[in-house]
Amino acid sequence: MRNYEIVFLVHPDQSDQTSSIISRLDNLVKESGGQVHRSENIGNRKLAYPIQDQFKASYGLLNIECNQETIDEIKNSFKFNDSIIRNLVLSAKKSHTDPSALLQQTKEDNEKDSYQEAREEVNKKVDQGAEAASSNKTDKPSENLEVKSDEASVEEKKEIE
Repeated sequence: MRNYEIVFLVHPDQSDQTSSIISRLDNLVKESGGQVHRSENIGNRKLAYPIQDQFKASYGLLNIECNQETIDEIKNSFKFNDSIIRNLVLSAKKSHTDPSALLQQTKEDNEKDSYQEAREEVNKKVDQGAEAASSNKTDKPSENLEVKSDEASVEEKKEIE
């Protein structure tokens, strides 16, 4: 049996099918007596160039060890599946079990996005607190409350950074 690496792109409107396609391919390989070394649902990513007028796609990655008949069956299933817009089947010299660089990059990008969203939310709260404090300057007790809430927002901002 030989080692293979399989990458496929799923149409973004049908990206929920990526995990079902991966599980179907896992079962196909295991039933034929092969072995699945790595199975990853990488998720939606931006494409380098448009494919079928789409700018994003959901990525799936498999590293398997199986016979040629199973690979032919996998290629045939890709050919007749309309949700798969691109696929690549490569022969590999050895099995890869560690997480792929693409998956790690996707996780880092998602962390950066969530950090930026949290930072923007804190900045909005700080701005709203400053506007409320400037509009309530005539009333002394409310001014003290606004200053305290403004200080709390600044502390939240420092914690996030």
